[in-house]
Amino acid sequence: MELTALSAFRAGAWAWVLTGAGHLTLAAVLALRPADPATAPAVAAMRDADFGFAGPGRSLYDLNAGMSLVMGVALIFAGLVCVLVARGAPALVGRSRSLSGPALVASMVAFGLSVWLLPLPPIVLFGVATAAFGWAVRRAS
Repeated sequence: MELTALSAFRAGAWAWVLTGAGHLTLAAVLALRPADPATAPAVAAMRDADFGFAGPGRSLYDLNAGMSLVMGVALIFAGLVCVLVARGAPALVGRSRSLSGPALVASMVAFGLSVWLLPLPPIVLFGVATAAFGWAVRRAS
């Protein structure tokens, strides 16, 4: 059975959704677990460090937590948009590279950043997304 551009595109899209869901789950688990004595001084320093930029002042801890949560939501949103496009306009994916091309580029950048800075789960999932969107680009007619 041959993997079509549409099936590959869907796999890449779901990899983004899973990455975002995993990210939000990890953020929730980390927020709910007891403080780790080894990291407590760093967390306290982040809470005490103010960061001011266009709007209300926040601590570095708030900034880190907020960006992390927003990133998880954005990953889910981007993946679901791709899933919905694949469902509602399959010809856009199967006959054109207009969406699979940018999805491939975004996945490659996310994969590279993950390899550089993140643990194994996003490396694997963005690797899957890169391969899947790459296949979709290659197979699009």
